[in-house]
Amino acid sequence: MRAMRGLAALLLGAMLGVLSSAPSNAADLTALGLEGEAPSFSLDGHLAVHEGRGGVDDIEAISADTAFRPVDRSGISTGTQWYRFTARRGAGMPADWILAFGEPDIDDVRVYVPATGGGFNEIALGRRVPTSELPVAARRHVALLTLPEGEPVTIHVRLSSLHKIRFEDAALWRPAALIHEEARESAMLGLRLGILGFVVVVAALFGVWLRDPAMLAYAVYVGTTLSLGINHTSIVTLVFPEAGRTTSYLLTGIGLLGGVAAYIFMWDRILDLRRTFPVMHRLYLVAAGVAALSLFWVMSPYFQALAWAAHIIMLATTVTSVVLAALRVRRTPKDFYLWTHLLAFIPFILVWAAQIGGVLEVVPADLGRDLFVMAVQVHIGTISIILAYRLRQLQHERNKAEVSLAGERLARQHQRNFIDMATHEFKTPLAVIDSAAQVLELMTPRGDTEIAGRTAVIRRAVQRMVDLVDTCLAGERDEALALTPRPMAPARFIDRLLERNRDPDRAPLVARSSDLPDACFADEALLGIALDALIENARRYGPAAAPVDISAQGHRDRIMFLVQDRGPGVPPAEAHLIFEKYYRCSASGATPGTGIGLHLVKTIAALHGGQAAYQPRQNGGSTFVLSIPLRPASTAHDHVVGEQVAY
Repeated sequence: MRAMRGLAALLLGAMLGVLSSAPSNAADLTALGLEGEAPSFSLDGHLAVHEGRGGVDDIEAISADTAFRPVDRSGISTGTQWYRFTARRGAGMPADWILAFGEPDIDDVRVYVPATGGGFNEIALGRRVPTSELPVAARRHVALLTLPEGEPVTIHVRLSSLHKIRFEDAALWRPAALIHEEARESAMLGLRLGILGFVVVVAALFGVWLRDPAMLAYAVYVGTTLSLGINHTSIVTLVFPEAGRTTSYLLTGIGLLGGVAAYIFMWDRILDLRRTFPVMHRLYLVAAGVAALSLFWVMSPYFQALAWAAHIIMLATTVTSVVLAALRVRRTPKDFYLWTHLLAFIPFILVWAAQIGGVLEVVPADLGRDLFVMAVQVHIGTISIILAYRLRQLQHERNKAEVSLAGERLARQHQRNFIDMATHEFKTPLAVIDSAAQVLELMTPRGDTEIAGRTAVIRRAVQRMVDLVDTCLAGERDEALALTPRPMAPARFIDRLLERNRDPDRAPLVARSSDLPDACFADEALLGIALDALIENARRYGPAAAPVDISAQGHRDRIMFLVQDRGPGVPPAEAHLIFEKYYRCSASGATPGTGIGLHLVKTIAALHGGQAAYQPRQNGGSTFVLSIPLRPASTAHDHVVGEQVAY
């Protein structure tokens, strides 16, 4: 939440300039006396800032300039600022002192100390200088000073940065005391940043596991806060001594602009705006996109304006999200998930209010910073409750799913038992019919081809029914039809198809073939069932005397089987529905049927990696096309049914 921490200060700092509660003239500025046992001496009340800000860059000219005015503490600004203070070392006090101050991520810092023979010694600090090249490695800007006893020494400090400038917590420290304080603060900051890193990892893992975009966005948002934190606290320079200005700007941009984008997207997911407030959903996505794209200008002079815009967008998002969340809670007051998310972010809203009050001097200036630590703890605790709640929900849903699965398995077992019984019951009368046909065949006098032909038709029909029962009902018993492709000769397959479906009392079959390959891979049993269904469909709906045309054509890497009739056809508005299970078009009239045959054709075609399609036939009738590849894929795929197939 570093972005929210600087929001009020950046806005009001730009309008009011350098904030101060200073006296009115420079004569009131007193030298800082270094006396006593204190480990450090604050520069508050001993600082003066140059009225012209960055108008003068020459130390010789600035040291003689009277355009300095006293300030109690520095405000927030950008560009270039000059500060100066006077220190006097008391009798018996050590000569070596360290000037330490923040803001840690200022680009260019130069400390000017009067030289013994005249002029000034320059100490270069700031992010332009890698930590490995500094005399002292610390989170703050530190300059080693050797002060004469009893003599006042005026020290000038020049600050320059495209980002935020603030001469804060400036003090003269005893070296040992500063080292101890740096170690203590670094340890505490490392612990806090480590907790944020832990939250990032946990939230990301749970977001992936639960497939929760809101949790993933939250992980990204906390990650950007971590990025801003390791830069703003200067921990990154201690871990990576070569990190400089570019690294600082990138981390700030990711933390601020990337954080705004993640923050907006997170609330969009939490509030489910796509479903609940579609217009606001689009506005949130646009705002998040603009914030993310602004990262490309993080190294430009326009970054400060982008930072302002990012703060305003985050403020608007916070206010708008709270309002929308209140509306959601009003609609669903028992939404625990939404309530807890609201509670998780309320502490940060209080921190932001405290920071505003600090800038306006209504509350202590550091209250917001102190509250931030507590806010993070409350926030993490609340998010932990949310995770525990989600896990409990997940476990509850898992238990329900296991119970449902057990019921489904029991139902499946009952279904299998029923289908096994049905299969047996179907085969029993078929076996009786086949036995009777065999007896008739044996009793038929030699030379009576009429009776012999009809008994042969009966036996072929019975065998076809047995094969259909074995294939389809066995497939239902195993939950899906099983494809068993084997090499087969398409021409011989067509011959067997015609022989199986020859019936002198029904519409004759006329077959044609062209460009057929010598062999292909297919499940001949399933493919035969599909074409048998198309032939039966053509005979059922076409005139009894009109022939059914069957053709097989090789076409590149596919084989297309066409079955054509002279029936009533299919109304164009229903053409895309006829392959759906149990669907019967309006043209079927009183003709008996179940609406399963064409669906079975589509299923078998898809198992082969092919397609089933319908086309109206010229001069009336229907054309059904079953197209399969010469070598089907190893797994079944979904295919578009009803697509126009060229032939």
